[in-house]
Amino acid sequence: MSTNAFDGLRFDASTARDAASQLDALADRLASGLQVEQVKLDLTPAGADEVSVHAAQTLTAVAASFVSSGSDGVTELRTLAATLRNQFDTLGQVEDQSVLGFAV
Repeated sequence: MSTNAFDGLRFDASTARDAASQLDALADRLASGLQVEQVKLDLTPAGADEVSVHAAQTLTAVAASFVSSGSDGVTELRTLAATLRNQFDTLGQVEDQSVLGFAV
């Protein structure tokens, strides 16, 4: 598929595929980082006193929320990459059908 330009609108298929791949790679790096760092986010209380226990519970809850939000971000990046690939494929099908309409 070639580069198309329509009154300021430009679509380059190879750039779109590269962008989708880069989004997937970013999602992979984020998921890997979250997995590696998650071990460090599970805190144990420094002591048996109420303050230490409560502080550890609070920090662990915040860490869990961070990991959950990070995982949601990874999912969104993967969805965005898939959507971009789907749009690219759909545009290619539309172009192919348009070309067939001009066949004599």
